[in-house]
Amino acid sequence: MNSLNNHIEEMKQLIRSEIQSINSLEERVIFKELMEGVFLSLYETNVQMYRALEQRVMDDLSYDINRYEICTGLVERRFYDHSNHIMAAMFEEDITPLAYTASEIRAILKEKGEFCLTTVFLKCDALKITSVLSDKTYTGVIRDLGEYKINVRLSPSHKYLDKVEYLYHLFLKNGIPWQTVNCPYLYKMADVVITGLPEDLPDGRLLTDLFIDFEEYNSIVNYDMVPIWNVWDLVIDSVGFPIACEDHENYEHVISINEYGAEHAYLIDEKSGIKKIRQNGEKLLVTGKTSKSQKWNIYAIRRSQESKIDRYAYPLMVNIRKDGFTERYQKKCGQMIKTRGELERFIRGFGLEEYIEYQDCSLENVENETYSMNSFMEDEIREREGSKKFILYFQASGKEQWLSRDLVSFIASEVQELYPEYQCGGKLV
Repeated sequence: MNSLNNHIEEMKQLIRSEIQSINSLEERVIFKELMEGVFLSLYETNVQMYRALEQRVMDDLSYDINRYEICTGLVERRFYDHSNHIMAAMFEEDITPLAYTASEIRAILKEKGEFCLTTVFLKCDALKITSVLSDKTYTGVIRDLGEYKINVRLSPSHKYLDKVEYLYHLFLKNGIPWQTVNCPYLYKMADVVITGLPEDLPDGRLLTDLFIDFEEYNSIVNYDMVPIWNVWDLVIDSVGFPIACEDHENYEHVISINEYGAEHAYLIDEKSGIKKIRQNGEKLLVTGKTSKSQKWNIYAIRRSQESKIDRYAYPLMVNIRKDGFTERYQKKCGQMIKTRGELERFIRGFGLEEYIEYQDCSLENVENETYSMNSFMEDEIREREGSKKFILYFQASGKEQWLSRDLVSFIASEVQELYPEYQCGGKLV
């Protein structure tokens, strides 16, 4: 496209030179009017038609994967913006955490054996997380007309990753290819867990004033952090009555998304035999066996937009590679990546160079430093035992280095889908 624009400018410059070379003022005016009124108009019309054709080819090569871009981040609770139309808390209770009385906590402890007081964020390298999330116990103090000591431990918080897994199954149910979610912050969330309360703590007291000494880890433990993403949970009614399909088995339901925006992508969570889902402008058309109008659980993937006002504790992370003709053609044709150059272009397509720089790759039996961001995707066909290890080497670029191995894990998880015959991992050099 840039070469086309350059060609247009060269053509205009050539015409300007020809005009200057005509001595007769009358002939110069006639020639200029002829060029502007006929030749240039015809030329620019051809250019517009070429651009339209190019866009049609791009659209035909692949569905718009960018509509399914998942954006994740982290925000301090006090800076959470309820008016933000793109990013939302993964769990509403994170915005205004519930306060429990001692008696309510004792009831939960009796039922489950443990209780999560709060969830914290651990700002540290991925390799350090394992040592932090050990069985070690820490001393906490509840202040309430006195001080009551309790023992706590840090446990991995699974609820956020469970929601990512749920999203994966929604993608499959709606017939959309899965793209690994770049969610490094979710692997650093930890629950502060207790297994008992002091017997002399009054039952009616609310546990609000709490101090915990995490010893050498105090500097990395952050309270009141809210994981956010651009996935919204909606409940929408059907419009009118279902229309019977020609097969006399299925019905088409119409769901209006006019209130929420046709520019966003939508996934439907329905278990009663959905056959097909498609979007037509400001309507969702759902074909399935259910014959009654109903409320639909819908997940809207909001189109992310860069904002100059919104404040986030750390950078937002997206999971879509840059869009272009080559990328769409490869996706459409299922073209394999076989060379180091193609692999490097694939990796750089994620635009993470400000955090990590790709160096090289090799087949070798060494321990990697990464984890899978698609651990819920079970490969029931291939045997992993004895598979060769495919290691990607990166160098931290200097920005947010405590996230480096997590971002390498994201890329390694994507590369794993390209080479299922290997065990893909990554290392920093």
